[in-house]
This record gives sequence, structure tokens and C-alpha cells, in this order.
Amino acid sequence: MSAASKGRVLQVLETYLPLIGGAEFHLHYLTQNLIEQGWEVEIVTGLADDATVEYQDICPVHRLPHAVGRRALPYFFVWLARFIRMFPKFDVIHVHHTSFLSFVAVIAGWLTGKRIVVTLHGLGVLDSGVGRCPIRLMYRWLSMKGAGRIIATSEEMTAVAVRFVARDRVVEVTNGVDTKRFSATGDRSFEHVGETLRLATLRRMNPKNGVHFVIDALGLAWDTLRFHLRMAGDGPLRPAIEARIAEFGLVGRATFEGFLNHDQVKGVLDETDLAMFLSTAESTSLAALECMAMGCIVVCSNAGAFPLFVRDRETGFIIDLFEQGQSDYAAPLHLEAWQNQRIAETLIAIQAMPAAELRAISEAAQAYVRAYFDWSVITANTVAQAYQPLIKRRAG
Repeated sequence: MSAASKGRVLQVLETYLPLIGGAEFHLHYLTQNLIEQGWEVEIVTGLADDATVEYQDICPVHRLPHAVGRRALPYFFVWLARFIRMFPKFDVIHVHHTSFLSFVAVIAGWLTGKRIVVTLHGLGVLDSGVGRCPIRLMYRWLSMKGAGRIIATSEEMTAVAVRFVARDRVVEVTNGVDTKRFSATGDRSFEHVGETLRLATLRRMNPKNGVHFVIDALGLAWDTLRFHLRMAGDGPLRPAIEARIAEFGLVGRATFEGFLNHDQVKGVLDETDLAMFLSTAESTSLAALECMAMGCIVVCSNAGAFPLFVRDRETGFIIDLFEQGQSDYAAPLHLEAWQNQRIAETLIAIQAMPAAELRAISEAAQAYVRAYFDWSVITANTVAQAYQPLIKRRAG
């Protein structure tokens, strides 16, 4: 360790860039900021079988063969041996998710005298994400029981964690945004909203992300609302969404963008007034925070962490669609009529708002994200609340 180094951190995640996902980008930005703040970082992860983004390593990345579920068990001794060799030279072992690698890391931590930090990102933590699979239940139980500190990315994740460990072992540190990269550059006058409301979804098209709910609501309001919707992303629900667009006569008013890289996403957001996040379950949504940082107003469900960083009519809009604290990855294919009506009425009301009010919400959202969700802030919170207590305890 160099004289100027604050310490060494080993980050552990099943998959990492160039595979793309919220946890992968979370780890990338956390690592980048840890290095900028004086920490030495290495990453251990599974092999990347399919490159979905262009990416250059910013620190040493160790990749080992890996699988999921029952197929992961043959790799247990491979990973355990690697962890036992690696752990002693690090001050902090930080594992993401409560899955196979977290399970192995906790065992290796016991054998090497290292306490583990575990971050709960969402899927695999909620009961509906774990299901009744005994192996996944074991991974979750042991990962949390064996963690020295648990980082919950939302209040909902905290509620799950305290079922397994004492509250004083759980800290809340949300996801973050690179506010240098994501900043407002497009038209944020909102003067045109009364004529055409520019909408977007930036979600994988699976049930819990609620893109299909957006289409159903727009189908209900097609003759009242003046809009154009752009959908970035792809996924298993796309054929059903295409069928609904045709059924509601929205062809030409709702278009598919497909998979987009970060720069392409920024281009879409520069031309978007409202970004829709009608999820049935959500940890701290990186995509929603990026939208807010760019001055694009978010319209969110009341699920998961959205109400924690979106204040209704102040930094965005919250639509009460689901019972509080009942987020679920097993989302329905259709909402009830009253839920669709509530979404449609919210959009119609927004289109009728004065441009100055929308501009104020956009500016407040940008300021809020810069102050509380920039990755430099999130990284400092991670160090202060999760890393330093374990390092001090070990030194003592």
C-alpha cells in the first residue's frame, strides 16, 4: 500500500462491465470515486460472456468462471480458495448482492478474520426475488448474518435487512449519479409542453419496470393528451407492448429506440420533458437520478425508493399506485382501471401546468441530485458509514 493510500478495498460482484446493469454501473462509479479519494481498489467478478458496452478497466479486475443458482455450486472451492488468498491484503471486503459470491465471501471472511460489507441492491433480497429456492434463501440468510456492515440502498432494503440482523449493523447509502456527465444541456424552457408533451421510458421491458403500464395509461388518454413517447431499452415484454400500441392506435406516437449507450441516452433526455418510472419494485433508481440531474422531470410510482428522493411537485411527481412497503418483482401484466386513470390524469394535469412551474421543478431536481446524490457524496458516505467502522474495530 502506497504512503498516500487511505486503504485497500476489494469489490466483489457476480457480473461487471462490459455487461450492463444498475449494480455494474454502481460498482464502476463507486470504484472510480474511491480511487479519486485516495483508495486502492481491485474487483473480482465472473467472466464477461457478452460485451454490451465499450469499457476499459479503471483498476485491476480479476475474472473467474461463474454460473448462477445450483450451477454455481461446483465453483464454490475455486472461489473460496481465491478469496482466502486475496482477502489478507485488503482492509475492506465489499460484496454486492446477497447471492453466491456473497455467501462464499462471508465464509472466506470467517476463515481469514475479515469482516464483510454487503450492499443490498434489490433483486435477490426481496422475498419475491428469492422465491422458495432453498439455495437462494441460504445465500441471503448467511450473507446478511455474516456481514459486519450491511448497506441498504433504500428504506425498503433496510426493512428486509433488519429481519436478519440488528439495526445498528445496517446503514442506508443510496445509489448515485455522475453529475459531471449527466447535466442539463437540452431545452428546459418547457414552453412547448402545452402543445406536445415529450415522454420517455428508459427501462428494460420486463414486468416490474412498468413500461407496459405507461402504454395502457396513454391508451386511455390518447384523445386528451398531446404527446410523443420514446422507449429506450428492450426486453421480454416488447412484443406485448407493440401489440398494445397497435391496439390503442398509438403507432407513430410511441416509438422504440432499442438499446442505447450512455451518450445516446443523454441525447434522448435532452429532448424529453417527462421520464416515466412506474415500477412495482425499485431500489434507488440510477436512471431516474440521471434524468433528474439532466433536468428531465420524473414521474414515478410510489414503490421502493422513489418517494425518498422524489418530492411530489417539488423535484418530480409521485403517483400513488401501490400499497406502501409492498414492492414486488412479480408485477401484473395489467393494472386496475383506477390505477390507469390516475396515471392518465397526472399526465393531463402536468400538460396543463404553466411552464414556469415545470421549470422550477426541473431546476430543484438538478440542485437536489448534485447536493445529495453525486457519486463523490455517495462514496464519502460509504466510507464513513461502512468502511471506517470496520477498519477501526479491527485496529482496536
